[in-house]
Amino acid sequence: MTAFLELLKTYAIFWYMAGVIAVLFGIKMLFDARRAARTTLFTLEQEQASDRAFRAVVVMLAATLFIGAVAGINAFVTPAVPTPEADQISPTAPPFTPPVILPSATPQPTQTLPPPTAAPTVQPTKASVAPTSASTQPTPEPPPTAPSEPPTPAPTATSNLIYPRPPLNTPPDGDSIGSNNIRFSWGYNQEADAYDVPQTLPPDQFYRVVVMYTSVSQNKAQSIVVCLHETSMDRRTGLDLTDYRSDAVGGDFKWNVVIVRAASQQACEAGEMSAQSPPSQTFSFKLP
Repeated sequence: MTAFLELLKTYAIFWYMAGVIAVLFGIKMLFDARRAARTTLFTLEQEQASDRAFRAVVVMLAATLFIGAVAGINAFVTPAVPTPEADQISPTAPPFTPPVILPSATPQPTQTLPPPTAAPTVQPTKASVAPTSASTQPTPEPPPTAPSEPPTPAPTATSNLIYPRPPLNTPPDGDSIGSNNIRFSWGYNQEADAYDVPQTLPPDQFYRVVVMYTSVSQNKAQSIVVCLHETSMDRRTGLDLTDYRSDAVGGDFKWNVVIVRAASQQACEAGEMSAQSPPSQTFSFKLP
């Protein structure tokens, strides 16, 4: 169906030219038939001329209907059919390799032991002429003990975040969207012409997209949470804001993205997850 509509839209000028040529051909047939009816006197030939005139009218009517059908399809049917999702960048972009953060080695404090103290030695007494003339050698003083170094404080724990903050792409900040098919995309760094985060996450990791608005009916802030592995989504892949357009105060919405690790998509949407990246910026858009 999409290919047929695209064919009509691409070659619309040729279909119009074919219809106009058919109308001109029918007009020529009609003039020839009337001329033949006026110049002949036989009833049979007049009937044949009337048949040719009728066929000419049918040809002109069919060509007119064909032109009108092509114009109507291009004007009303083709804009209502959602266009296929287009890639943001060329498929030859280099794949993303997440940085590997290794914990730094923690030096252990060392206690310097003092050197062993030499035991005092006593020289044996020698007999002399006087019975009380025993002499001893003085005890040497122990060497000074080297002061021990203070313990080194342990370093802080390494962060568990393994991805950078995802950049937001569409809808841009402050955009006003009139259509019902709203497409969200993120992760593509326009300055570096590459993705800062993976285009597809592993099964246990999700992009957690949160769309926030203030509800008119409930008079409080509300949020819509969607978890998925790819870097884009729309009403066909998980998010349709048609029912929330009239409930949001002033049609104002905000959204952001964070990479999380969760056991399943339901656990991610319920908030049972652990963050794997800092949260992105918060963009706003309007649905008038």
